[in-house]
Order: sequence, then structure tokens, then C-alpha cells
Amino acid sequence: MPSTTSSRAVPPLDVLRVSQVDAARLDGELLDVLGNQLTRVVDAARATTRGRATDTKSTREMRLALDLALFACTTGVNRATPGQELMNLRFRDERTTTSTTTSCAAMKTGVEGEGLSVAQRLAFGSVKCVAAYAWGSWQRKMLREKFDEEEDALCWRRRAWSWSRAAENCYTLASFVNFCVFLRHGRYPTLVERALSARLVYQRPSMARVVDFEYLNQQLAWRELSELVLFTLPYLYSTRVRAVFGALASSASLSARDDTDRATLSERRFAVRAYQCVACSRDEPVHPFVAEPCGHPYCYYCLRARLVERPSKCPCVKCLKPVERMRRLATTTTTSGE
Repeated sequence: MPSTTSSRAVPPLDVLRVSQVDAARLDGELLDVLGNQLTRVVDAARATTRGRATDTKSTREMRLALDLALFACTTGVNRATPGQELMNLRFRDERTTTSTTTSCAAMKTGVEGEGLSVAQRLAFGSVKCVAAYAWGSWQRKMLREKFDEEEDALCWRRRAWSWSRAAENCYTLASFVNFCVFLRHGRYPTLVERALSARLVYQRPSMARVVDFEYLNQQLAWRELSELVLFTLPYLYSTRVRAVFGALASSASLSARDDTDRATLSERRFAVRAYQCVACSRDEPVHPFVAEPCGHPYCYYCLRARLVERPSKCPCVKCLKPVERMRRLATTTTTSGE
């Protein structure tokens, strides 16, 4: 009878695998957004005090501080992370749930159970935050000091490089095997969670997930479509493509309007060729824009790149005057390049 009670103590629970993966991705994206905002704030503060911009090392340290802050406010106090909240998930100590002391009355839906212990939380934070930062710093140190180019095979630098590469390969292989097992059984998407027996379960059994991904799927589809259009649009403005389209349009038009169409086409070509980009000297600018207030013509990408690199007081290539804004140039009017 005790073995029967023990086997029936934990009802079967199948947590959506996509919810567990999405929770980790949402947390990563949240940290990326917070990291970018923090970097901008620090750069703005240093610019006002005439300091130098944030270097790569400072950025990594700020990311470590954000990781520790997120851990301290969520998993460190047995609370769900933002991504887990959106997916209606939380961490549960699977060791206590599968123990023989669990009763049937305490496990009615399968989502009950205690959170992570203090030792589990400390180990989880150490591995996810501190160990990841330390390993990244060690890898960058080996690349910076060129441990792999050491000729002596017995040198400690060469051996450290070999051992680190072997450890990284073993970890990658173990992570791949663990993820395959996760896809099969639906538990422990990462090695850390499997080693600590920290399982993601639902917070509330009546609600599988909070976020409806239909809108997100639409956004992803529109983004991919817009990237495809932005990739192919410059080719449509090339001389050869426009010549082909112009020939097709002129052959399909009526004979009575042939002269008018040719005159219009020649005027447009003359209008486009009447100026050139002052940055790349292209005779036919791609997406022609002008810099204001000087009015010199640019390709859209040339002018936009300069404004992104130097957003405040970007000098014009032609006259070295500050560029305040950019305006689209109509291709049906003749504009001087002076």
C-alpha cells in the first residue's frame, strides 16, 4: 500500500515545451533591452561630463549586474521571472515532489509543490550569472593573449587552451543531448535545471499560457516581408531594371501615345542624371535624398549612414555644414549638384 500511495502521489503533468523555451527567450530579450537602455544612459552621462564612451568590458559588467539583479528579484526569492510570468510558469523542486512523503491530497492537479531550496537557488544563480561571466572572460583572455598560437605543446597556455576547447565541446554535446531528451520527455530544457532538479511547472492549472502568439506571428511575418522588400528595392532602382520595365511599358502602350511616353521617360532620366550623390559620386542616386539646410543630394543609404554614425551636427561632404535633417528628393524635377 505505501508504494501504491507513493506512485499515485504525483499526477501526470505535461508542460508545453514551447512555453518553457519561450520563457527563457523572453527573459533574454528583456535583459538585452535593459542592457541597451543602460548603456545609452551611461554613454549620455559620460558625454555630458566629457568622458569616453562605454567600452566592451563595461558593457559586460553592466550585463552581469543586470543578470544578478534579475536573479535576486525573481528566482533568488522563489518568484517567477518575467518570461515565466508571461508563460504561466514557475520553478519547482522536483526532488521533494517525487519523494515518498508526498500525499495524494497535496497533489490534486500536479502543479503543486515546493519551490527551489536555498542551496538550489544559490547554485542556479552562481552558474547562470557568475560562472557564465567568468567563462566568457576566460575565453576572451585566451583569445586576446593568443593561447592557441603557443608553439610549445607542454606550455601551460597551450594546455589551458586545449582543455578549455575540450570542455566547451563536451558542454555543447551534453546540451544537445539534454535538449533532445527534453523534446522527448518535456522536462529540464537546460543542463543546469536538470542537474538541480528544478522543473518548470504551471503556476495556475486552469491557464496554460498568458500570451497569445497570433499577434507575434503576424509581426514576425510582416518583419520578414519588410526585410525582403528593403533588400530587393534598391535593385528595382537600377538603370537596367528600369530600362526593361520602360521597354515593356512603351511596347504595351498605344501608338498614339508613344512619342509622349518616350518624351516623359527621357525627361525623367535626364532629371535623375542631372545630379549625383556627393558621398559616393553615383550618377544615379539610390533613393535620392537631400541634406538640409544645404540641399546637397545623397543616396538614402549614404546620408542615413552618416546621420547614424554622427547623429549630432553631422557635416555635409560637399560644404561641411551641419546636417539638421534629410528630405526626399523628387526625381521629376531637375536639381543642381552644387
